[in-house]
Parts: sequence; structure tokens; C-alpha cells
Amino acid sequence: MKKLISTILYSVFFMFSVVVNAQQAKLNAADEKFENLAYIDAISIYKKLVDKGSENPDVFKKIADANYFNANYTEAEKWYTKLLDIQAEQTKEVYFRYGQSLKGIGNYNKAAIYLVKSGESQKDNDISFEQEIKKINAKEDRYTIEKSLFNTEYSDYPGYYKNEKLYVVTASSSTKVSDWNNEPTSDIFVLENTKLKSIKGKVNTKFNEGSLVITKDESTMYFTRNNYTNRKVGKDDNDVMRLKLYRAFKVDGSWKNTEELPFNSNEYSVAHPALSLDENILYFVSDKEGGKGGSDIYEVEISVNGTFGTPKNMENVNTQGNEMFPFVAEDDTFYFSSMGHIGLGGLDVFMSNKNKEGAYSKVYNVGKPINSQFDDFAFMINSKKGFFASNRDGKQGDDIFSFVEIKQFTDPCFMTVEGIVKDKKTGQPLPNSKVLLLDGNNMVIDSIMSDDNAKYTFAGVYCQQVKIVRAEKDNYITNEVLLAESEDKIYQDILLDIKNIPTAIGTDIGLVLNPIYFDLEKSFIRLDAGMELDKLVAILSQYPNISIEIGSHTDSRAVDSYNMSLSERRAQATLEYLVEKGISKERLTAKGYGENRLKNECSNGVKCGEEQHQNNRRSEFVILKN
Repeated sequence: MKKLISTILYSVFFMFSVVVNAQQAKLNAADEKFENLAYIDAISIYKKLVDKGSENPDVFKKIADANYFNANYTEAEKWYTKLLDIQAEQTKEVYFRYGQSLKGIGNYNKAAIYLVKSGESQKDNDISFEQEIKKINAKEDRYTIEKSLFNTEYSDYPGYYKNEKLYVVTASSSTKVSDWNNEPTSDIFVLENTKLKSIKGKVNTKFNEGSLVITKDESTMYFTRNNYTNRKVGKDDNDVMRLKLYRAFKVDGSWKNTEELPFNSNEYSVAHPALSLDENILYFVSDKEGGKGGSDIYEVEISVNGTFGTPKNMENVNTQGNEMFPFVAEDDTFYFSSMGHIGLGGLDVFMSNKNKEGAYSKVYNVGKPINSQFDDFAFMINSKKGFFASNRDGKQGDDIFSFVEIKQFTDPCFMTVEGIVKDKKTGQPLPNSKVLLLDGNNMVIDSIMSDDNAKYTFAGVYCQQVKIVRAEKDNYITNEVLLAESEDKIYQDILLDIKNIPTAIGTDIGLVLNPIYFDLEKSFIRLDAGMELDKLVAILSQYPNISIEIGSHTDSRAVDSYNMSLSERRAQATLEYLVEKGISKERLTAKGYGENRLKNECSNGVKCGEEQHQNNRRSEFVILKN
């Protein structure tokens, strides 16, 4: 009996060991695929392990990462979420990729949380994520875009664009398939009369060729290719075929004499060339060690004899995410794509102009419709027209879009408006006051209640829109303040007077208001006058039985008859303003007095200053009925 039990136990243990060993073999195979960048195959094997019950956090992470590297942000988000469910504490790298994946599916609020955790959210000059998204959306009328008709069934993107000539990178006729995305390897083509023709010369191979740049005299081309030189394949220590930069020369109309650039390496990729306007600097992308993270953009000087200096990291534009596809426009604007700067999701296109020291520094998102929540990259522009690539359609990989720039870039300004609502006489805070932001037409933009300390804060306010801040509270007279111009932050306390409104017939309610003035020979309601009339609206709303006469007055300049007519127009304009704000017309009487009731000695023929004359151009609001 003991022997039988021992046999059974041994059999169970042996079967368990076989299962465990089989699972480990699959895991090793998946890891090998992952390390060799064969992400599609790796995902398939990892998922089979999960289906068999694996809850290994590393498996979940690698499924998420593989989808992330293939720009499948929907799947990446799903698997990062599962990873965090089973192991909440993760590295900053995971938080960063999760945040980017969340952006890729349009979940910006949650994305902001994880980008904060990654330490990258405050990269852009301490601008909040929410404010930066507002700025991006405010630029959506700069371009018109159209999907190009020459796209193929595979992934396509612009390789280079200059002088109306477009080079396209797309699938070759080779039967060789990329392990990365299961698509045929790519070649360089030239668009001629809506047809794609292979570039002339010894450039395209059975491996991947990619983005390029050509000198102005069209004698030299720098281009991207897999590590394949003189018919020999080069690989890194993990058996991965990296990308390298090559230089070819035009001979009799064809590209020949291809040579590898000296700063390439078998251990990391070097790709995506671009040239400065004077062609003395080559920009490129690399994921070599020592960068900020992911792939970074580098610059290297080209000497007169064609040799190269030491590559330098462009620290001002790089982040812990991926930067790639640099392009220098004819106005010296530097364009590139990035996942690290604040954007709508995936790769976004960014731009930078040189500072006083001649370096590219501050980075701006070019906005919609160029950018979307998907990958947008390879942006190239000449004379307001250009091309870029995007996988926003989600069906056929990357496609090329043409665009036209219809409006010059301006950086939208967003600011913060904050302050405290106080009693004007005592200086005591007035909690739970209603505070409103208004534009130049006295239209309400936003409103909030002041907190328990009477503080109010409006964040992410469009600078060009906001003009006035208003405070309202029961038993207090509404007050409005005209805001100063700013591109950062405005601190503005609002002082409220306790309501003590005289309501006797014959009383001028205008005594509790600031004077309402008109411009010389004008009858329109000025912005400052509208602010005071809004207070009058509040008073008339509180005392619905009051009827008033709107008495309008002019100064003594111009002839008497003209002044009488002008005052009548001003009184009528004031009446119409109050009616538009909801006050019944039956409660209002408009009367013009011309220059008959001057407040000072500035009558006909008397020399007075402009301020004295303006004191006579006023409105009064006398109670007729209560």
C-alpha cells in the first residue's frame, strides 16, 4: 500500500513538474521573442500563459509593453490596468507608459494622475496637464488636412519632402516580414504623378529602409536602414538587428557609393536624419544609453570635408519618452514627434524655435487636427503645405495625410485668476459669495462659489477672453472689477458694500454706483459703464416695485440741439441695455437733458479739461415710483 501511494505521489509530482517545465519553456520562448522585438509573436505566447492561469506580473507587463511599442493603446491600457490590479506599486516607467496609453484612448484625467506619478507631468514649464490640453484644443483651426489617395494597404509615412517632391516610406515587394509588426519590410519610394516609384540606385534592400534627408544641391542623401552593410547583417548581443544611418551620393542620376556613418553602433539604433538650414548640423534619433529615456534627438556637426564631430543630446527638447522624426522647415522651425511632452495621446507633433542663444528650447504642441489621440508623426512642411503620418483610422496601420497651414502659430495664453471676496468697510472675508468671470461683452464665462475662507480660483482661463470678475452676495451690492492684462496669474480681491439702497421717490440710485460715463459724441455702453449698469440690474431685481427715470446728460461742447439729441440716444441706449438684462421696459423711462444740468462751471465758452467735461457726460437713475 505504501508503495502504491508513493507511486501515485511520484506520478503527480512528475506530471506537475512536466506542466511547470512546459510553462517555463513557453515563458522563455515568449521572453526571447520580446527581447528580439518580435512583439506580435510574444503577445500570442504570453496570452496563452495567462489563459492557463498565469498571474505573473512580468507577463502582464510585457503584454502591455508589447502593445504599447506597437501603438495599440487600447490593448496596452487594458493590460497595464490588469498589472496594477495585481501589483499596484510600479516603476515610473510603467506609470509613464500607462499614462500615455490612457491619453491614447482619450482618458486625459486619469492619464494626468499617472503622468504625475511618473514625474513627467510638469516637464513643460510647470503648465498643468489640463491647461496644456486647453492650449492644444485652442489651436485646432491652424490647418486643414486630407487623407492622401496614394496610401497603400500597408503602413506608409513621409520619408522626406522638399520643393514639391515627396519621398514615401512604405512596404517593399519583398516577401520578408518584420517581426515587430508582421508587415513586409519597407523601402523608399518617390511620388511621381500619383504613382510610387522605387528610388533610383543602390539604396533599397530586402531589409527596412526609412526616413531620409537630401542636401539642397541634391548630391548627398542621408537615410535610415536596418544594420545591413555590404550584404552583411549586423546584430546586437540580443540578436536584434538595429537601425543605422547611411550616406549615399548621386552619380548620373542614381544613388550610389553608400557608406555607414561613424557614430552608428550594433548595440543601439541610429535613425531619422534631418539637416539644419545651412546643412552644417545633422539631427538624428537614437536610443543609446545616457539619454533622457526612450529615444532622444541628437545633433552632430558636419565639417567641410564631410567628417563628423561628437553627437550631442538635445536636452531642451528630449524627455523620458520617445522623441523622433526631426524636421527643419524653411523658416528654421524645428518639428519633431514625441510621447513625452504633454499631448493628446501617442506620438504628437511638436515645434520649437531658436532662442537668443541660437538653441532650440521651448517646445509647443502644434495642436489639432495634425495631432490626435493616436500616433501622429513625420511632419514635413514647405511653403505652408506638407505631409504627416497617422494611425488615427486604425485599420491599415499608418497613413499619409496632406495639410495646408491657414493660420500662423500663436501660443494660446491661459492664466489663473484668484483672490478673496471681502466686506469693503470691515475687510472681513465673505465666504460662499458667488464669483463670476465675464468677457468683453459682459457674457459669463464661468462661475464658482468662494470657499470657507472667501477665496476663489479660476484656473486655465483663456487670457484673451476674460475681462471682468464679479462678486455677488445676499445683502451686499454686486461689484465688478476690470482685470489687468496678464499671461500668468492675476490676484484680485473683490470688495462688497452692504446694501443700503435709498428707495424714496426722487432719490438717485446712481449715488450708490460709480459714475457711468460716455465717450465724447458717443452713445454706446462702454465696458466700465456696463459693469455699473449690472449693479443697477441687481438693485432693480431686488426691488421689483421701483420704477426709474434714466436721465442722460452731455457736456457743453457742440451746439445745444445736437447735445439734446445725443443725450436722448444715450438714455435710450441705457434703457435698452437694462431691458436686455431682464428689466421690464414698463419700469423704465428714458429722458435726455442735453447740457441743461451741468455738474460744474464748464458751460459754453468756458475753457475746461477733458476730465471736467467727462464729469458732465453721465447718467442718473431717479426713482419715480415705489
